[in-house]
Amino acid sequence: MPHTRNYKSLLEKTAIYAKMGSWEVDLIAQEVYWSKVTKLIHEVDEDYRCFYEEALSFYKDDASRALVIRSFEEAIDKNKEYDVKIKITTAKGREIWVRAIGIPVFEDGKCTSVYGLFQDIDREERKQERLHKQIQFINHVLKNTSVGIMLSDEHCMIKDINHGFTQLVGYDLKEAKKLNINDLIYQEDAERFKNGVLRLKKGEIETYTTKKRYVHKNGNLVYVHLVLTSIKDQNDKPISYLAQIIDLTEQYESKQKLTSYLDITTDQNQRLLNFAHIVSHNLKSHSNNLSMLLELMDIDYPELKENELMPLLGQSVGNLSETIEHLNEVVAMHSSDDKNIEQLNLHHYIEKTIENISALLKSSEANLDIVVDKTITVKAIPAYLESILLNLLTNAVKYKAPERNLTIQIIAEVVENNVVIQIIDNGLGIDLKRHESKLFGMYKTFHEHKDSRGIGLFITKNQIEALGGKIEVESEVNKGSNFKVYLQNAVKPKVKVS
Repeated sequence: MPHTRNYKSLLEKTAIYAKMGSWEVDLIAQEVYWSKVTKLIHEVDEDYRCFYEEALSFYKDDASRALVIRSFEEAIDKNKEYDVKIKITTAKGREIWVRAIGIPVFEDGKCTSVYGLFQDIDREERKQERLHKQIQFINHVLKNTSVGIMLSDEHCMIKDINHGFTQLVGYDLKEAKKLNINDLIYQEDAERFKNGVLRLKKGEIETYTTKKRYVHKNGNLVYVHLVLTSIKDQNDKPISYLAQIIDLTEQYESKQKLTSYLDITTDQNQRLLNFAHIVSHNLKSHSNNLSMLLELMDIDYPELKENELMPLLGQSVGNLSETIEHLNEVVAMHSSDDKNIEQLNLHHYIEKTIENISALLKSSEANLDIVVDKTITVKAIPAYLESILLNLLTNAVKYKAPERNLTIQIIAEVVENNVVIQIIDNGLGIDLKRHESKLFGMYKTFHEHKDSRGIGLFITKNQIEALGGKIEVESEVNKGSNFKVYLQNAVKPKVKVS
């Protein structure tokens, strides 16, 4: 007897854990029986008594209601068992999925009752619904994405493709299923692909990624980025391969065009540089000859000194020589090599420049204020750095305001990967609204000064840019100017660890 009670208790617990109850409809007595678990599923009290008509009130979902009525009627009329998934709305208003199994009982050819099982399968069905939606979403993405997707068997025979793959190679699914992946790969890339697949098979790599060429159905080459992943069975043996293919043809063609343009530009630049060398060399020769002829004429024909045209001729020859020197500076600047770039101590070169123009600074009674850390170093060509500092400092002296004492401030600070050098003066200033666009142009002048040639700032800007830097200016008429020079910091900034 104790064993029977234990067995009965075990069955009841099993039914609760399995969320499976029993039910019966007695058609003769018109009574409905629900087990304890069935009542739990419907979320009704344990003493709840269900009547035949009330049972259908739990089926709010139209499709489920129609299905359960049809299944129940077929069980009665046709002696047909049923096993259906339907939705019920519990007494607490929750809509859940259940499984209803119905078995008819016939006596003397007439159905006397229908009994069965009632199981809560809501959790599993909800999971299945979510999984189905995810699969639908993934299928939609795979079918409509521009990325080519291809599935093959373990021998690389194509089994399935998406629209993106068709767009890439021109084959539809029916045509592609007759092909091996190797049939699509350009012959020169085939061996490398086979080696990659072999490494996948051996388990040496999880994913094979490469850039290669496919042959389109029309014979054209398609440049692609391929990601190939193996799908394995329970024994870790590859049973199929999934390929993701991105079309790189447009980027490749753009790169080819860019390379072609770059080659043409490099060639043209070299031709122009050669031309500039030749012109500057030949002009310098002619200029030197003119200067020598003028000297000989002074010696052999001293009476010509009285001619008013001779000083003008001498001045013209001098101007020509000066212009050729400027041209030589520009040519030398653009033909410089990055190998000449060194790590230079900025403070040292500032002091050296000030020393070189000390007489000029003294005669102009300039007051200097230098705020430069002695440890700052920049990447520059020594001659360039000297020239940049010299041009900017002499410009400050050249264009000082006559009504006030000249002050020049030199400030340098490290800003990330750059060293920012500021040369600030209180001179004449520049009307940037009028002259900003041509400030650094060749032979552009902005003040009536006898020594203005309009070449200094042009050369300075080009030298700074040749060093990978830039120059900016802030200026106001009759208040002064601030030239900011950005050069590369020779010391890499320390990475802050938080």
